[in-house]
Amino acid sequence: MSFILITGNATLDIVNVVDHYPHEDEEMRALRQWSDVGGNAANVARVLAAHRHRCDWAGVIASDADGKAILKKLADCPVGTEYASHQPGNSPVSYITLNQQNGSRTIVHHRDLPELSAEDFARIPVERYDWLHFEGRNVAELSKMLAFARDAIFDQPLSLEIEKDREGLETLVPLVDVVMFSRAYAQAQGFTDAQSFLLDRQAKHGCVWMTCTWGDQGAWAIDQLGVVFHAPALAVEKVVDTVGAGDTFNAGLIHALATGQLLEEALQYAVKLAGQKVQQQGFDGAYDKMASTAVTKEIQNP
Repeated sequence: MSFILITGNATLDIVNVVDHYPHEDEEMRALRQWSDVGGNAANVARVLAAHRHRCDWAGVIASDADGKAILKKLADCPVGTEYASHQPGNSPVSYITLNQQNGSRTIVHHRDLPELSAEDFARIPVERYDWLHFEGRNVAELSKMLAFARDAIFDQPLSLEIEKDREGLETLVPLVDVVMFSRAYAQAQGFTDAQSFLLDRQAKHGCVWMTCTWGDQGAWAIDQLGVVFHAPALAVEKVVDTVGAGDTFNAGLIHALATGQLLEEALQYAVKLAGQKVQQQGFDGAYDKMASTAVTKEIQNP
């Protein structure tokens, strides 16, 4: 398996399950509540660790009790946290309302903690890793991290998630090999379908592999020759919990590509893995069965 560095956010998620989405000024009782580690990068690391990759997470961790809990949870996965930057302050928290009727999640996020600096990132021996993945945030610092990584590595792939519409993110596309866009980002750019969005982005940025998820329609990918692939969403009886589905897709794509699958095959695997996730509440165990199956196949067909 591969040695992978994942750079980005780790949060405390507090999830309240409700029987319907609350109306404004409504008071209601949660059916269930739990807390867990969240954040795009931390979730990706956990899924890749379940696939038996050796993973390190790089990001900022607060020096409070929640920060210690986040580090313990990652270590238990196991995900390495040697390159976490410890800072005074409070851990970021995502307050998630999970609608039991359709599995949709509404997230209110609070962050009062610095982002990872390029100076901290430059202390990481990035040449040791087989794959480096970055969450698209803090563009000014991230551009320096990508430039540093590109100079330090030989031919290891760099991947970038672009989920939210943050100014300047697309200036980073030429610095990486694989870009993972979200439907929300594509729609914010005025597009109503993934294929048109990917064709437009490749015309602007050149021969970079790109994917774009589109909820219950599945996901699309485009290769360096401009060939577009589509993987339909996994047929599920009931969507239970969409928290972390996009992160699961991204991790599935990295896993499949890192183990030698073609882009079209990797897209199909990532979509199936995300479909497995949305059928279960919570994050732990949602991908274990499929990850175990994937590992077994690789052992049988090295």
